[in-house]
Amino acid sequence: MKKILTVLVACILLTGCLSQNGDSKKAPSTTQPPQSTGPPQSTQPPQSTQPSTPSPQLPLIDPSLYQFAPYTVLKVNITGTPVGYSFDPENLDDIYLTPEQKQVLLTQGFVVVPSGYEQFYDMYQDCKKRNIPICVTTDSVLHTYHILYDYTLRILESERFSQDMYRLTQTMAQVQEDYYAQTGDKLALKNVAYFCVAGRLLDSSFPTPPEAEPLVSQELELIEAHRGFEYSPIFGYAEDYSQYVPRGHYTRSEELKKYFKAMMWYGRMMFRLKSPEETKQALYIVKGIQDTDSFALWDTVYSPTVFFVGKSDDLSLLEYEVLAENVYGTTYTLSDLQDTEKLTTFIDLARELRDPRINSTWVKDYQDVEEETKGFRFMGQRFIPDSYMFQQLVYDKVGTASDPRLFPKGLDVMAVLGSERALYHLESEKQYLNYESQMEALRAEFSPLDLATWTQNLYWSWLYSLLPLLEEKGETYPAFMQSDAWTDKELNTALGSWTELRHDTILYAKQSYTLEATGIPLEPELIKGYVEPNPQVYARLASLARMMREGLEERGLLLPEYSSKLQSLETLLLNLKTVSEKELSGESLTEDEYTMIWNIGNTLESLVTFETAVETEADENVAVVADVHTDVNTGQVLEEGVGNVFSLFAVVLVEGHVVLVQGGVFSYYEFLQAIANRLTDEQWQSMEKPPLPEWTGSFVIE
Repeated sequence: MKKILTVLVACILLTGCLSQNGDSKKAPSTTQPPQSTGPPQSTQPPQSTQPSTPSPQLPLIDPSLYQFAPYTVLKVNITGTPVGYSFDPENLDDIYLTPEQKQVLLTQGFVVVPSGYEQFYDMYQDCKKRNIPICVTTDSVLHTYHILYDYTLRILESERFSQDMYRLTQTMAQVQEDYYAQTGDKLALKNVAYFCVAGRLLDSSFPTPPEAEPLVSQELELIEAHRGFEYSPIFGYAEDYSQYVPRGHYTRSEELKKYFKAMMWYGRMMFRLKSPEETKQALYIVKGIQDTDSFALWDTVYSPTVFFVGKSDDLSLLEYEVLAENVYGTTYTLSDLQDTEKLTTFIDLARELRDPRINSTWVKDYQDVEEETKGFRFMGQRFIPDSYMFQQLVYDKVGTASDPRLFPKGLDVMAVLGSERALYHLESEKQYLNYESQMEALRAEFSPLDLATWTQNLYWSWLYSLLPLLEEKGETYPAFMQSDAWTDKELNTALGSWTELRHDTILYAKQSYTLEATGIPLEPELIKGYVEPNPQVYARLASLARMMREGLEERGLLLPEYSSKLQSLETLLLNLKTVSEKELSGESLTEDEYTMIWNIGNTLESLVTFETAVETEADENVAVVADVHTDVNTGQVLEEGVGNVFSLFAVVLVEGHVVLVQGGVFSYYEFLQAIANRLTDEQWQSMEKPPLPEWTGSFVIE
């Protein structure tokens, strides 16, 4: 244990820095909350006109903690400018387009057409069969990285994390049972039940002491029913049991489903600091980790998932261990934990630590959010910047109780990250009180972030790879990329990739909540194609692939097959970067580079086809869905979805010839869904798709 104290002390110092947000707390309400007699129900917002106030800027997570691997910056070199040309392709008649699609193409140089391709590589292989010039898109390689990220996480969860969490759960359940036998404290018995719930979720035969069985059985019934908000039998506060529906890639095996439910339990159930009883329970857990020397086992799951997603948004073992030793002494006993004065001292000191920045539960607008949500979580869900943005852009930060902004939009994220076009499409949101000031504050907070912050883990680095897509393209880019419609297309690409990111991390990422206002034939002859010239995207994605590979390899967490594929993806991205630089500089490509473009379908298929994988028929389709925000007022969630691959047709210049090329792009959807019916990928793939966002009409022509 002493070995990690240096790290833990550093964490306490860090959290002291991160807790400088005291002004963000609302003044305590003098209004008494109504007495609830049952589970909270979705209600209509109360008709109050009291406005919210903008939240001040909050410090973001320290990039130095848990950095697995360095991020290598790749410079982009453009030595000239692309040659101008007219939108009059030589092969226009070789590809069928409707009159309207053709008119849009000839006017702005590109058009996107809905199609039925279920994989990006299917489209490219089809283009090759039909001798259609190929356009390698940013969408296609961003999707390929998503597959490698997602499949790598699945393997680790199935072969490592699930077993480690089961062993840790066994140990913790036993030590809490020992504490109950020694003290007779009912709070220790509640902890036994807490760990036995996780144990039973991981394995239905997990042993449960008779004294804890009633609480465990009641919790399991609520988890299996997953209706929404109910009062927890163990904790007594309202929990959103709809969150326990396995979704994302966790539907792909029974083991992943069990792991999802157990980790959701550990990630969401909180030992609130405002409750002395719950805080004492948390201290029993901290002591249990110390007495069984189980920190290393806990960290075998926590540390790698920090690398994938980020650090816990809640106080954890890291903070509570050091603070407990400061208050109770380095060799404190169970008897010491019975000292009510020291418990009060612990709570007072813990209040000075950082507040959670994302509310992930049911809170009324008259309650102090930090007071209600600050506390200890055993394996807390992680701070992600986009959920933090959402939290700052809904009620009670934006709107009033009589006119609340209940749901954010994916466009909010892109606007905060610098997209002027996203901000343009959000004009109607300015009707909500404080929307503009909150957006301005968030943009001011994120715009100066340095490279170390953006590359602190894979989640942040993935977002960093999308930033070049949000920049409007000027005269240094081909003519078809200089219109507002193309800016919309790149916004669509960024949102599609972000949707895949949220899908892959749905278990660990802390979701935001709106406060209660009271989605083998003969080889064809080579046809010279094109690469969408976005060298900054390819450069950052190549660096991300290397960072992921090196970080996991160093800790023995990467299978050789996955390491090889990440290396191959990095090489492909570096080649695409070089081709993009040549295209933007007006230089000719080599025969090998044209061959790489021509064979891109087979290359992408090889990168996303595995010998060792946890997959089902759902993985045969790119369509995925993720719920990203919950509103307790309407009882609905915001879903972000990716559907079938759409076809991009663009007029480009290849070897002095103006030609029409075809590539694959994301189809992106955003819609609301009932809280008790959070969608799985399987449900999403089988259902009729909602309308596309209205703003995509500038480039998607059906």
